[in-house]
Amino acid sequence: MLAGLDALELGRLRMSLGYGTHKKGRPLSPIEVGELLQKARSGGMSLQDCAKAVQLDGTGHLGRFLAILKLPEDIQHLVVWGAERNFIGFTAAFELTKLNNVEEQQVVADTILSDGLNSKEVRQVAQLRNRSDKNISECIKEVLGMRQQVTKRFVFVGSMSSEAESNLAMLTQSARDLILASAIGNLGIRSATGRLGSKLFTLVGNEDFNASMHEFGKENIEAGIRALVLEALENGSSES
Repeated sequence: MLAGLDALELGRLRMSLGYGTHKKGRPLSPIEVGELLQKARSGGMSLQDCAKAVQLDGTGHLGRFLAILKLPEDIQHLVVWGAERNFIGFTAAFELTKLNNVEEQQVVADTILSDGLNSKEVRQVAQLRNRSDKNISECIKEVLGMRQQVTKRFVFVGSMSSEAESNLAMLTQSARDLILASAIGNLGIRSATGRLGSKLFTLVGNEDFNASMHEFGKENIEAGIRALVLEALENGSSES
């Protein structure tokens, strides 16, 4: 056992970090892993203790999960395990932490979503920014300029109602995303995928999604998502 964690939390941590978990799916998001590691650390456990408990050989990888907890909350809820097109991959999120300015982290995060900046490119942007006097926009432009082709994506960020926040915070990331996916489908928003946090939600998609946004209206999308999420919570249609 790990001090500070109950049996369910430890089990989820092991299932998310253990050998071969990527083949079976992980119950926790990278941020949720970081939060449990931080909780164990607050209970007096070292990173070595944590690594041993989840049967990892070293602690270096675990430090990355703690590092991404320093990212702004509206970036955190977008972090996923793999390099998914519409979200921020775990490795890219870690590379974001190498930028010291929160506003610059946000600009690069937006570019990850809109232009598909990958983890290698995020690393290049951070290195260029930290080693030169160029501003962050210039660094991004230079890195994107190395590509042969840029595919544009469209992003919409909305906020959740205060009455839903506490209930959403009690759910796992995967449970929240199932609620959002259902809401997207029920509203009829086209070609969008999404990520739902306790306070914010983010939708990402292609030109068809952008056209759909204009047809619905951004205020209607935000109000509709809010209402459907709240309805799902009241009906208990998700599992924590």
